[in-house]
Amino acid sequence: MLKMIEKYLTRIILTLIVSLMMTFGSNSIFVAPAHAGKTYKLTMQNMFSLNHPITIAINKMAADLKKQSNGRIAIRVLPSGALVKGPSIFESVSMGSIDMGTTCSCYHGGILPVAATAFALPGDPRGVTEIIDFIGQKEIMAFFRNAYATQNVFFGAPLVMDGYTIVSKKPINSWDDLKKMKVRASGSIAKTLKKMGIPTVFIPFSEIYVALSRGTIDAEISGNHAESFLAKTYEVARYQTVPYISGAQNCEVILNKERWNELPEDLRAMFESALKECSQHVATLFDAENKQVMDKMEAQGAKFIRLPDEVIAKWIQTAVKMWDEELIKDKMSAQYIGLVKNHLKELGHNL
Repeated sequence: MLKMIEKYLTRIILTLIVSLMMTFGSNSIFVAPAHAGKTYKLTMQNMFSLNHPITIAINKMAADLKKQSNGRIAIRVLPSGALVKGPSIFESVSMGSIDMGTTCSCYHGGILPVAATAFALPGDPRGVTEIIDFIGQKEIMAFFRNAYATQNVFFGAPLVMDGYTIVSKKPINSWDDLKKMKVRASGSIAKTLKKMGIPTVFIPFSEIYVALSRGTIDAEISGNHAESFLAKTYEVARYQTVPYISGAQNCEVILNKERWNELPEDLRAMFESALKECSQHVATLFDAENKQVMDKMEAQGAKFIRLPDEVIAKWIQTAVKMWDEELIKDKMSAQYIGLVKNHLKELGHNL
């Protein structure tokens, strides 16, 4: 009797397997046990263009996570502006309108001032690798996550690119040269220039090229060499300064905190690993692109002006004074500046 029941059950199971294979295809049946768990579908609003290094890295992360989790994490990456524009991504993630996104910390400085403080800090002598290592430290990552948690946002990982160069129509070898120009700048860069007696004007990023070509401005500070290449400002302002006058630009992957907390522990660990890999991937892609675009711009007439050591020293000295007088007015920004200074001392910088 037992053998008959066993044979009957075996026949039913085999019939079900064949039926499923005909419906879904043989590759869909034999999956890892983890696939039996709940699937977490996340909508991600990306703010960068289709060919941007961050977009490339984000798409790879989404594909890798889907594969590694056996489909339990499914991220749908939306192209720039599909649901919300860059400046609104942080707030949309905070409210849960979208599950996650890419953004730059300067965009939400009005909501979370420390975010603007951390973005391209003027006078910060650290480069991309040093800042990624800094944010990756347990204490610093905890600081960012605690700060962002106040807005119901989970700070996933930094997406770091090179800092700011000065793009100008005439060569700049001293700060006195810049005093004779109409300079477009914003945020903490503009505050530092003001302390040096250099007046600035603000023009939206999308209007910089036209403003330079018409002579409305003589110089602008809005990004790194790769960004200047993409914006084609070298066509109308051929000079760019090296080294960069700010620390790296801190963009980031963020998630709605409630959505992050829904993930089981094994998927969170997997996600954390993927976020770290994505952060490193972005840095690698930018490094390769930066070298290429500088050569391309130079071939088309762009000139890279190396600022003298004493000029850089004066800039750093003024910037640090601005940190202490302006940025520390916000409590969390003051904490962040303290952490930065400790790291700089460890690296051998005496500010």
